[in-house]
Order: sequence, then C-alpha cells, then structure tokens
Amino acid sequence: MRLLASTDIALRLLMLLAREPPGQHVSVDVLAQKLGGLSRHHLHKIVQDLTAMEVTRTVRGAGGGVLLARPAGKIRLGTLIRRLEEGQAVVECFKSGGCDCTFMPRCRLRGMLRDAQHGFYQGLDEHTLADCLPG
Repeated sequence: MRLLASTDIALRLLMLLAREPPGQHVSVDVLAQKLGGLSRHHLHKIVQDLTAMEVTRTVRGAGGGVLLARPAGKIRLGTLIRRLEEGQAVVECFKSGGCDCTFMPRCRLRGMLRDAQHGFYQGLDEHTLADCLPG
C-alpha cells in the first residue's frame, strides 16, 4: 500500500511535534525547515487538516505555532492514517464511482485487496505516535 505524500509529511510533522516538551509549540517556518525545506504553504495546509482532525492545535500571532492537541501515546496510527487517506482508492475498483473492469462484479482479487487493506490498518491500530519516536 502506498500513502499519499501529504500523509507522509503529516506523520513526520507529528513525530517532530511529539519530541517537543508538552505544551511547547513550533512555528510552521521551523517545521518546514526541519522537514527538508518543504513549502510553508503546503505544510500550512497539512497543519490545517490535522487541526480540523483535532490532532494538533495552533497558537496564533507573533511567536505562534503548532503543537499536539493530545499526548502522542493517545494518537492511534491506524485511526490517523485512515482519516488522512480517506477517499483514496487502493485500486480503481475501490473508487466510489465504480470502474470499467471486465471482471466486475465477480472479481475475487477485489476481496483479497480489501482484506489486505483491512489488515494494514489493523496492524497500525496497535501502535501510537509515541511508538514511532526514537528511544
């Protein structure tokens, strides 16, 4: 399974924030720099999405920034990635509008892929953001 680039960035962003002391915020500019010089605009969009999901909080004004909305140990990876990847089809036949596959509706591969996707998320459900941090 391949994750969206924005999901990858969101995960790395959250890992950076999880390394900060509780309640400490970091500016988007500093985060963009730490993430390899990412576009501030692109990172801001990801922060908006994470804030809408109540995973991060923002502090406005001069000296403002981003921080985790709850402890890293309370952020389940499976739940987080499901929400970040919402609406993304693994293969064409998973799209809500259907597809032109000649094997539909009797395709057996589709069920196998759905099971594999479920297993992928189920495995991630066992871990939190805190588990991602270096020891």
